[in-house]
Amino acid sequence: MHILNRIVLVAGLTMTLGVQAELINIQEAIEASSIRVSSMSPGRGHVDARSCITCKSMRLKITPATIISVNGKSVSAGGRISRHWPGGLVIYDVESNQVVRLEL
Repeated sequence: MHILNRIVLVAGLTMTLGVQAELINIQEAIEASSIRVSSMSPGRGHVDARSCITCKSMRLKITPATIISVNGKSVSAGGRISRHWPGGLVIYDVESNQVVRLEL
């Protein structure tokens, strides 16, 4: 899987001479070559994304908090959706596998 970006949270900083920080990976982004969006109700559903044709698909959850944009315009994940996209960017929460942002 090609990781485009890692967003990290810097925690435990101290203002002493030996500053120490623990890096915690909270979100990851993948540049997907294939994305299928499926939703059965407003704000609920999933995204199947794969970074290459032969790569295994990754299933991530869509929630009401998911931000979706198509060609730079924000859209709603309202109602029943089932659509395949040739690619895009998927930013998701590592622990919950919930899509934070989907750019198609």
